[in-house]
Amino acid sequence: MFTTLLVALDGGPQHDALLDLVTHIAGPRSRVHLLCVIDPGFALPPDAGAADRREYPAAVGQRSQAEAALAEAMADLRERGVDAVTLLPAGDPGEVISAQARELGADLIVIGHRHLSRLQRLLDSSVAQWTLDHAPCPVLVETRGER
Repeated sequence: MFTTLLVALDGGPQHDALLDLVTHIAGPRSRVHLLCVIDPGFALPPDAGAADRREYPAAVGQRSQAEAALAEAMADLRERGVDAVTLLPAGDPGEVISAQARELGADLIVIGHRHLSRLQRLLDSSVAQWTLDHAPCPVLVETRGER
């Protein structure tokens, strides 16, 4: 049984399928950590004031979307009887996912897959593939969400 699960969310179409999967594999003593990574170009410092928020509305928007995705996922899991905590760091998604898994001592990373074409992979690398290659623990990739 997995005791520490790290679930990487990006608000994509595989969101519901990921939560279904987590519901099936999380045991009564599992600690579920929901992670959404913010692009560092849009990350405001923790001490950002109202002036910073007015000057960088795109950063505020990205953080708001990430917070909403995490809140929705946490509420959905809670309805299913699974408790979770949320993490909202900034950085390169693959690197952050692997680093958080190491820091938490995760037994399993659960992540979605966007089904990129070969050309799309050249232009926008796959976070799931990078995570598979660098994760400190097993990675479960949900592929049903988008086809």
